[in-house]
Parts: sequence; structure tokens; C-alpha cells
Amino acid sequence: MRKKSIIYEAACVFSIIGSSIGFISMFFSTVFFKIVTEKIRSVTNLTSTEKLSPIYFAILMASFSVSLAGAIKLYRMRRSGLYFYLAAQTMVLFLPVVWLGSNAFSVTNAIFTLIFSGVYLAHYRIIK
Repeated sequence: MRKKSIIYEAACVFSIIGSSIGFISMFFSTVFFKIVTEKIRSVTNLTSTEKLSPIYFAILMASFSVSLAGAIKLYRMRRSGLYFYLAAQTMVLFLPVVWLGSNAFSVTNAIFTLIFSGVYLAHYRIIK
């Protein structure tokens, strides 16, 4: 087995942490939808939550769980994890745009997804 580089291992650990936080936050947003929408309304305008629903948060929660599974597989040097991760992150990036409109695109999320995906793709040949 080839040794993982420190950059690859760090990317895996940070992906696991980020996907876990995303999963937990979307879980709470799904379960406590009414409270979450009230908190969102308190910091934005009243129309900002019109298009939100528990299903939206549940789909994001499922996407983060697939991303988490992919990150764990990548940490274990499984090539299938790359496909799980890329598919899930694509969903996390573009579901808000489709569901809420173009203003929901997260540039920060896109930058981190590109960085981590680049690290994984650069190590593609050593992943089994």
C-alpha cells in the first residue's frame, strides 16, 4: 500500500469534519424546521424563507451523509469514495441554486470543493 501524503490525509480529515457538521446542521434544520425558519427571518427579511421546506433540508442532509461516506472511503484509500464525494458535493453546491435561485450559490463552498476535489484527483492513481 502506498503511503498517504500529509495534504491528502488533511483533506480527508477536513472533509470528514465538514461533512459531519453539514449533516448535523441539516438534521437539526429538518427536525426543528419551524424554529430554524424563525431564526432565519429574525436576521433577514420575511420573504427569505418562502421557498424553504423540511424536504430541502432533508435532501441536503442526505447529500452531506453521502459526502461523509465518500470522505471516509477516501481516508481508507477507496476509489469509490471519490465518486461518492464528487456527486454529493455537486448536489450540495447546486441544490440551493435550483431550489432557491441564483443568489443561493455559495462561492466559499465552491472554492473549498474545488480545492479538496483537486487534492483527491491529484492522488487518484494511488487510491485503490
